[in-house]
Amino acid sequence: MGFWDAYNVTEDADLGLRLARAGFSVKTFRSFTREEAPEDFGALFRQRTRWLKGWMQTALAHCRDPQKLFEDLGPRRALATLAMFASGFLAPLVGPPLTLVPVWRAVFGDLLQPADLFDHALATLWCSLALGGLVASLFPLLPGMRRAGLSKLASALLAAPLWRMLVSAAAWRALFELKSQPFLWRKTEHGLARRVEDAPLN
Repeated sequence: MGFWDAYNVTEDADLGLRLARAGFSVKTFRSFTREEAPEDFGALFRQRTRWLKGWMQTALAHCRDPQKLFEDLGPRRALATLAMFASGFLAPLVGPPLTLVPVWRAVFGDLLQPADLFDHALATLWCSLALGGLVASLFPLLPGMRRAGLSKLASALLAAPLWRMLVSAAAWRALFELKSQPFLWRKTEHGLARRVEDAPLN
C-alpha cells in the first residue's frame, strides 16, 4: 500500500480495509492462532477499549465519503463492512441498555401482560429479539468450541451476559477516549505464558 495510518490504534483493521478498497483479496486463514489472552481484568478491559476505539477510528476514516466506499468495495461488500462496524461497536454501545428495558418490564412491568394490539406486537418484538439475539450470539460458539476441543468449557458460556456488559463498558470508554485521547495506545503485554514456562523452578 505504501503507507498506513500510524494514528489508528487498531491498525490491522484499518489496513485490511484499505487493502480491500485497493482491490486486494483479504481473507482469514483456517487455522488456530493460540493467541495469548490478557492475564487480568484490567489488561483485558484496556485491550477491548483500544480495539473498539480503533474500530471507531476506522469507521470514521472510511465512511467520510460513503459513495467512494461503495464504489471501491461494491454494494455487497460495502454493506457487509457497515454491518461489521455496527455489530463491532454500535451493538456494544446500545445492546445492554436496550436489553435492560424488556428485562425490567418483564420483572416489574407489563411486558408479559399486553393491554392492546400495539402492546402485544411490541412485547412479541422484544421477546423475539431477546431470544433470537441469545441464540445468534451463543450458538456459533458451540461448534467452534467443539472443533477446538473445548467442549468441557461450555458451561463458561453462562457468563456471556457478564462478558457483554464488560464489552459495553469498554465501548463507552472507547467513545469518550475517542474525543479526549484519540491516539492513546493502551498496549497489551504479551509473552507472559512463556515467561512463566521459562522461570526457574524453586
